[in-house]
Amino acid sequence: MIIQNDRLMTIDEAAYYLNVYPRTIYRKIYEGVLLAYKVGGVWRMEPQEVLKYVRQPRRI
Repeated sequence: MIIQNDRLMTIDEAAYYLNVYPRTIYRKIYEGVLLAYKVGGVWRMEPQEVLKYVRQPRRI
């Protein structure tokens, strides 16, 4: 999947890109780990936020 920087991603697209369930994306949003916007009642994310999350060092 190629990330296009000119549009917002849906939760399902972000989940597919990160290889996780959409519920995990929702949890990360509510935890404040991922930044998302509610547009017309649907959560959307900037592709840069998803890439930033991927590149972030994490403890195992």
